[in-house]
Amino acid sequence: MKPIHYLLLFFISSQLILVSCKSEGEFTGREYMPDMAHSIAYEANQYTYYSLNHWGGMEEYLKFVQPRIPVSGTVAFGRSKEAVRANSIYTYPVYAFENSDTGRTEAIKMITDNPFKVSSSEDLEKVLTQGKELYDIYCSSCHGKEGDGNGQLYASGVYPAAPANYLKDEFIDASNGRYYHAIMYGKGVMLSHADKLSHDERWMVIHYIRSLQAPKRGAEYNVEVANLGKIPAAAAKTEEK
Repeated sequence: MKPIHYLLLFFISSQLILVSCKSEGEFTGREYMPDMAHSIAYEANQYTYYSLNHWGGMEEYLKFVQPRIPVSGTVAFGRSKEAVRANSIYTYPVYAFENSDTGRTEAIKMITDNPFKVSSSEDLEKVLTQGKELYDIYCSSCHGKEGDGNGQLYASGVYPAAPANYLKDEFIDASNGRYYHAIMYGKGVMLSHADKLSHDERWMVIHYIRSLQAPKRGAEYNVEVANLGKIPAAAAKTEEK
């Protein structure tokens, strides 16, 4: 066969392939590799079974795309106020302040109380134990184990700016709104931790931070102080004497 014949055969074959792949009307055209156009991956709550899918039947596919039972510990969005322990009109079920300087100022002014109340010394111990666990995971790498702002990231020189030192008077005297707003939206180079801590867990962490601050004012972080929502100034005066 002469070269011209090869060229002609190649041209005719190419045209046939192009024509066969052309879509028109309801016809989507031929598909050389269907798997690349029709993924066998499951889409939640969407039944997209493809007739040329040879990796399972229609009933099997339908079972996979149907809603599943939530895993243990799943927290439902928008649950009732009775479902959380730390009831607050400002922080649950929707945070009342926007991510702005004005919103931060309002939060600091309005959120003074810690709505996560403790009923006994044993209850407080459990709250502080869980608060410490969460603090160690999400906060200590920057703010330090003792809350002094000398966390591992900053001490190693990786962190570009000094994190807040919670043991300074500025932070001991700050309202709980300052802490909660920072957890929700972040502050400076600190990112939001709202997706890492549940509503009640945020207040547990704040309880733990307050427990780190109490000794600086000569106070014991007991049930009375914990439910007060701040470190009493009277303790500082006692220490000065």
